[in-house]
Amino acid sequence: MWIDLLLLIGGGAFVWLGAEGIVTGAVKLAAYYGVSAMVVGLTVVAFGTSAPELVVSSVAAFQGHNEIALGNVLGSNIINIALVLGLSAVIAPMVVTRETFRQDLPLVAVITVLVVAMAIWGDDLNRFEGIVLLCVFAGYTVYTFIRAFNENRRTTRLDTWERPELKAKHIMYLVGGIPVLALGAEGMVRGAVGIAETIGISKQIIAMTMVAFGTSVPELAASVVAARHGEGDLCVGNVLGSNLYNMSLILGTAAAISPIPTIVTWMSMDIIFFVAAVLVLFPLMRIGWRVGRIDGIILLFLYVTSVLSLFI
Repeated sequence: MWIDLLLLIGGGAFVWLGAEGIVTGAVKLAAYYGVSAMVVGLTVVAFGTSAPELVVSSVAAFQGHNEIALGNVLGSNIINIALVLGLSAVIAPMVVTRETFRQDLPLVAVITVLVVAMAIWGDDLNRFEGIVLLCVFAGYTVYTFIRAFNENRRTTRLDTWERPELKAKHIMYLVGGIPVLALGAEGMVRGAVGIAETIGISKQIIAMTMVAFGTSVPELAASVVAARHGEGDLCVGNVLGSNLYNMSLILGTAAAISPIPTIVTWMSMDIIFFVAAVLVLFPLMRIGWRVGRIDGIILLFLYVTSVLSLFI
């Protein structure tokens, strides 16, 4: 039991350190090419902070612990919106652009409904459905690449823009963070499985709480720092982009490796909060085109309620 707990905590620390290196290097690289904060959040930061979920879910799928792969994605998406965005909004209210509300948020909602439909239709997320999600990821990648290219052209043509310095250590952070993250993910999966078997709690609940929180630490750290520095676009982009990667790339990869059993219905509490976390953003973002402190408190309440519902 104690060894499993040590593996879980120690693995989480390695995951955080590895992701921190990936994010630091990716952000510096993106800034060097003159990409805006929102696009950086949707692309390199979101991908970098979603790397723990990708490795943890892939390792879990290879080891046959599919409940962890699914629970990790469901839990991480709830945490990203309810905890990460909620806490960031409490720290500093964030302005929401009309482009984000009309393009990025609806895209997250559509993919959320797609994943829920796949989870409920049949007894598992099979390899074909995993490939479909990976195709969604490929399409989203092309979309964000075009968006980043257009941002780059607009930014670099401004007379006031100066290309920032890019150091070799930033590339080292990006490359070196990957093996550290992989090692931490292995420890987290082993520890979570051991704890679940010892105390008799289902692996999916462990994955949706302890593992999901551990793999969401990079999103939490990046978004809180961004909020404190007034980079609301980066924070919102990080949360929405991470959720898109979680549902398309990560869940798609895990399902393609090994079909994921999904014993859920439309009334399953995890599914309800998974969908509610996205839907609640529409009124919160539309009112005043911002996510304020009151909105943040509402999101934090949603997170606490979702955790309690799992155990009750």
